[in-house]
Amino acid sequence: DKVRTSVTLANGQTSEVDWYLFKIPIRDYEKRVGAIRDFKSIRFMRIFMTGFKETMHLRFGTLELVRGDWRGYKKDLYPIDVTPTTTASIDVSSVNIEENSNKEPVNYVLPPGVTRQTDPNQTQITQQNEQALLMKVLNLAPSDARAVYKNITYDMRMYKHIQMFVHAEQIIGDDSDLRDYETTVFMRIGSDHTMNYYEYEIPLKLTPAGHYTSAERAQVWPEENMFDFDLENLTNAKNNRNKRIRNTGESMSVPYYEYDETNKKNKITVVGNPNLGEIRTIMIGVRNQARESKNVEVWVNELRLSEFDESSGWGAMANMAVNLSDVGAINIAGRYETAGFGGIEESLQQRRLDNLGQFNISAQFDFGRFFPEKAAVRIPVYYSYGLENSKPKYNPLDE
Repeated sequence: DKVRTSVTLANGQTSEVDWYLFKIPIRDYEKRVGAIRDFKSIRFMRIFMTGFKETMHLRFGTLELVRGDWRGYKKDLYPIDVTPTTTASIDVSSVNIEENSNKEPVNYVLPPGVTRQTDPNQTQITQQNEQALLMKVLNLAPSDARAVYKNITYDMRMYKHIQMFVHAEQIIGDDSDLRDYETTVFMRIGSDHTMNYYEYEIPLKLTPAGHYTSAERAQVWPEENMFDFDLENLTNAKNNRNKRIRNTGESMSVPYYEYDETNKKNKITVVGNPNLGEIRTIMIGVRNQARESKNVEVWVNELRLSEFDESSGWGAMANMAVNLSDVGAINIAGRYETAGFGGIEESLQQRRLDNLGQFNISAQFDFGRFFPEKAAVRIPVYYSYGLENSKPKYNPLDE
């Protein structure tokens, strides 16, 4: 990346200065020297600059080691009925408001409704940087896809909605004549990447080259590209798939797809037996729907769940103790809690997810009391009975 700024020199004159941002993938090294085998014990870092034909003066800004939670997916993502014939590559990085506000062909602007946060730990009001995940995909063959993924452990059943902003643009110098809706962006959520997942796919509208202002955010982040759907749409598609399997005997491993009722251009795919209560991975990728190879750059930002299920529950508890003089005692206890019930100190995620009923009765007697005291007879008797019934709020086969 290159940023050009105007500065005032010591002599009062104004000059333009270029700053270059180099991103070096550490593991994609060209050669290895010596006996070094991994990156566990790095003690020195050296920078060499060669090939200059005349004297150059360089200012070194910062050197930072950066990492991301999203990793490129290395395995094949072709449909099962298509033979892989691709040499596609994906470059995963970030794009942000501070470093890429003058980016070409499209400068970075904040998504609609998003504002920069301030750091409360600073004495002065300082805005934090805001950035998005960038995926640059090259030589993407027809029907092929490239993606990034992130491993998580999450229960999405308590939410109703999922959202994410998406931007797409043609790469500078691209001769593939990329057009609107020739590429798609998809999101997979499930317990794995290929055998048990839900997928939601959206055709991509390209943003024309230009310099955009904050008032033109909707052009950089088109509403057509936005992930904005109910999670119930995924479970409905799974239920429709299960009905079809019962009628046809088709395997769960065969991808089943249908189009979203609320947006007919968006496609939902179900494979295996995914469960919204046991999400272990999220995958975001780009797929080529054209008849020739394509290049495209995609930004994604603000992946979030919304509309938390705030339906409440109730609980009741009763205890009774009966003492029969010195003959015995009877204790009865009962408790019932419905889904959504929880303590004041518990978070919403810790609320009960089932209807629970418990009943216990215990009794102890000394029948020796019915004999004369001189007989010194003791006949202790103890009886206990317990019952517990739990009815889950969610059916794991339907979620």
